[in-house]
Amino acid sequence: MKRTSGFSLIELIIVLGVIAVILALMLPVLRGGTEAARRIQCMNNLKQIHLGLHGYHATHEVYPPGVVDGSRPFSETGAVMRTPWTAMLLPFCEQRAVYDTLNFDAGAADAANSTARRTTINMMACPDSLPYGGWVGSSRSVLAGSAGQVTSPEFGRTSYAGCHHEIEKAVDVDDHGVFFLNSRVRAAEVFDGLSQTIFVGEVVAPAATGWLVGGRGSLRNTGAAINGLDAAALGDAAKSEAWRSSGRTPADLEALIVDQRITPPPGYVGGFGSNHRGDGAVFVFGDGSVRFLRASIDPTVFRRLGHRDDGEEIDDGSF
Repeated sequence: MKRTSGFSLIELIIVLGVIAVILALMLPVLRGGTEAARRIQCMNNLKQIHLGLHGYHATHEVYPPGVVDGSRPFSETGAVMRTPWTAMLLPFCEQRAVYDTLNFDAGAADAANSTARRTTINMMACPDSLPYGGWVGSSRSVLAGSAGQVTSPEFGRTSYAGCHHEIEKAVDVDDHGVFFLNSRVRAAEVFDGLSQTIFVGEVVAPAATGWLVGGRGSLRNTGAAINGLDAAALGDAAKSEAWRSSGRTPADLEALIVDQRITPPPGYVGGFGSNHRGDGAVFVFGDGSVRFLRASIDPTVFRRLGHRDDGEEIDDGSF
């Protein structure tokens, strides 16, 4: 009897089974490759930011202030000027067009700065960030400024924040990081060494106030563990039912703030973190080196990396 050409049902099942096994083996590799690409993009963003900081320093002989304001300590609800380091950096990162729209006499919340405030800058966006509601702030987000309250939904976010201090505290003029209230730090004044001082790092979820406001939207500290937070610093907010019923993570905190279910105490800043695989975050140091620091880093070492002049020697192998 002559055998007809083609696959039998059993052969077809075997072939499909082999293909399924191959795909199952390849998917983790593909996911890992995608994550690696996102982390590389994030690292490139931080390198661009450092180049901008270097260009600013070369021009002005100091690094840009973390935030400019006339009262201390800095408060997002009471500030008028609140011009942050991210705004000062724009001309040195090929963002002159955005910079030229800024009115530095009006303040971040003023309608005069609505064009810049609603702008999303790719260099400031990590592909792995969790911006609730997209790369703009919630329509319920409120800023108080010289022109009154602003409830615009168009606050451009940033995944990156300058380091203002080594413990959780309000941003002030005597902080120990490189970027703080009215700071004018020179490279020569980073006495612990540029290679051992964190300049800028990631945040788990961009704050709703956006990159044009100099509080926790663009500044953080090394007082909390990477991907963690100091619940005690949240004060009464940590006692609320909304917080207790949440996952109590930095991402949950941002979501609750955006939804106006909790309000952190005045002056609360927060720490660093990311959504990259490996439980850690990417940071750029003063010498331009970009490193992935794991959440398991010794807390004492991490705090010291946020202090520009603590006089303590840090073994490079410890971070």
